[in-house]
Amino acid sequence: MVNLQTTLAAAAPPTDQHPGHHPIQCKTLIVLEEDGRMGCEHLYVEASDPRTQNAIDHSVAILIIELAVQRETR
Repeated sequence: MVNLQTTLAAAAPPTDQHPGHHPIQCKTLIVLEEDGRMGCEHLYVEASDPRTQNAIDHSVAILIIELAVQRETR
């Protein structure tokens, strides 16, 4: 089974424009708010943070892959 949060954390490394911690890299509970902000116990980042969008894109891709695998095994 894929650990989604670990996989997404690897996909959202710090960049020159966005150094430091991002909620997806945190080992605490993460929350995606309706307005697109992502947060953990330490901070919230705006939906415009490219690492947030990258994490969402990767999570959708992983979900699609998992659904395709489940469909094939039926």
